[in-house]
Amino acid sequence: MKAKNKQNESKNFSRNKRLACVTIAIIAILVLTGFFLYHSPDQTNKPKAAIIDQLNSSQLTGTSRFPNQTFIETAKEMLYKRFSEVDYYSDNATVDQYRSLPSLGYRLIIWRVHSALDENHFIAICSSERYDSKKYNQYSLDQLTLCNITGDPTLYFAITPTFVEECMIGRFEDTVIILMSCNGLKQEYTKTAETFVEKGAKAWISWNGWIDPSDNDNAITLLLDYLVNKNNTISEAVYKVPSYFSFYGLSTLDYYPRPEVANYRIPNYKQNNTAGNVGSAVIAVSLRTKSKLKRTS
Repeated sequence: MKAKNKQNESKNFSRNKRLACVTIAIIAILVLTGFFLYHSPDQTNKPKAAIIDQLNSSQLTGTSRFPNQTFIETAKEMLYKRFSEVDYYSDNATVDQYRSLPSLGYRLIIWRVHSALDENHFIAICSSERYDSKKYNQYSLDQLTLCNITGDPTLYFAITPTFVEECMIGRFEDTVIILMSCNGLKQEYTKTAETFVEKGAKAWISWNGWIDPSDNDNAITLLLDYLVNKNNTISEAVYKVPSYFSFYGLSTLDYYPRPEVANYRIPNYKQNNTAGNVGSAVIAVSLRTKSKLKRTS
């Protein structure tokens, strides 16, 4: 009888020991999983880049449309060196799309777009949508205005700093915005740049005067080369881009805020995402180990 009890106790001890080992292993796996999930980027929300090419929209008339596929392909090629995903907007550069921009995970936005100088000293950013009196009545005149492009009889919806502040969903996260538009940093018209930075943007790069579309494309190609291929800081890259003359005078590329982002470099988000994938692989190995432990017990 005693021998039988000892035998049962030995079996129970062995079973409990295995159970304890499995429990400890599961706890360790859960801790490791939590660690990697916390410290690795969210793969469903990984940083992206965007090109908003309103100048190429088929909704624009011939006098205001400036397609340049060579620029777009060159820009994409460079952006893919730092980002694993680059989105492109043209006809779909709508008011609703602009509204959602902060929530889409963009860390760099190239905004190839028309704009308008407003009498209230800000830059209104044009969309690809033609004015329709039946649309967007939910917005006030302070939030949504109309853009009258030189030589184009059609009016287009355009967003204001108030729209950015009150209507845009979420916040930008260290987003560098390159506004390829005339007067984006014209003296006394910096309200739009200021509002985007207040909304979470890291930096705003644009012109302080009027710029011809072909000169604009050439200049921003140079800027991207300096920022991406040569890994220059924002101030280094901006100052290397030459000034350009137009019918209205000299225009120079500039950045905001000064001097806070002078030494900022575009991070290699693609490299960071690769590191995150390594963490996910470790978790997968841990989970397979957990499965084996279960079968052993």
